[in-house]
Amino acid sequence: MIVLDSCILIAFAEPTNVLHEDAKRILTTTESLAITALSGAEIMVHPPQDQRRRWRNLFRALAIEVVPIAADDMEDIANMRRISGLKMPDALVLWLAQRRQATVASFDRQLLNRATQLGLRTVH
Repeated sequence: MIVLDSCILIAFAEPTNVLHEDAKRILTTTESLAITALSGAEIMVHPPQDQRRRWRNLFRALAIEVVPIAADDMEDIANMRRISGLKMPDALVLWLAQRRQATVASFDRQLLNRATQLGLRTVH
């Protein structure tokens, strides 16, 4: 499984993005893909309503699992936020990757470095 940082999906959705081909390579893997619900919400903040529908369709087309965050997860998420020193969205990527023993996909060097320090596999 690969846990996606929102930057992967943003680069994939915009063909003129300099990282589009890298994102395409990551998203066309045979491995399963997942994002946290917060990562999904992050990429839906700015686009108009019709673009939000496009994102939902993209999640389905790529079979990306959108993982909810439950009350039972609060302590583990808080711990990951504390030990990683990253902002919450990035800490959630690490939390989910650690929970699922998954690879972290991102173009954010700081997130990738923290993932490596935690013993997680990375792809970029």
